[in-house]
Amino acid sequence: MGGDGYREEVSPHTPNEKFEGATLLKTLQISYGFEGRIPLISARLLHDVNEKVRRIIKSYSMLNSILHFSYTHLVCWTAVLGQQDHRNDLSHPIHADYCLLGPQANECWKEPPAYTYRDYSALLYLNGDFEGGEFIFTEMDGKIVTASVKAKCRKMLGFSSGGENPHGVHAVTSGQRCAVAIWFTLDPLFREIQTSF
Repeated sequence: MGGDGYREEVSPHTPNEKFEGATLLKTLQISYGFEGRIPLISARLLHDVNEKVRRIIKSYSMLNSILHFSYTHLVCWTAVLGQQDHRNDLSHPIHADYCLLGPQANECWKEPPAYTYRDYSALLYLNGDFEGGEFIFTEMDGKIVTASVKAKCRKMLGFSSGGENPHGVHAVTSGQRCAVAIWFTLDPLFREIQTSF
């Protein structure tokens, strides 16, 4: 899955994990294009799964307006061998998807570099055969854990993207954690144009 700008490099959040990813557009390009590494049916499956997740989020959130895709990312984090002893870092730090957390002020500022147009977030797990990597929700302070979710293949999480849902991911200490992360927007100006066939 390397090749969409990540080149199978160390995670941007921790040197203890390798990070690989592919956007929906990249998946389509390598299935249609000269590379041909991903069968077109697999790219189509990713598209169809995204659409199903969108319908679930819209229904569960009881939205009457159109919910647009904002960004889709198939991503894997792999524990780097020999670097897992006594880890106390996170695979992905505590954050909110559309605002900047200010834990001391108990506030969340909706301003760049946060993706201020993201309204809903979803995560679809593709596997569960790894150690660590629990998805956690916290209080605004980023310290008090309010919920912890263990991955299971085909399990989906969906939530609103603001300061009401600070979240992060515990360290992946063994194996590889893969998921499809999908963000949605109510603003058509920020829709992901590459999501339709």
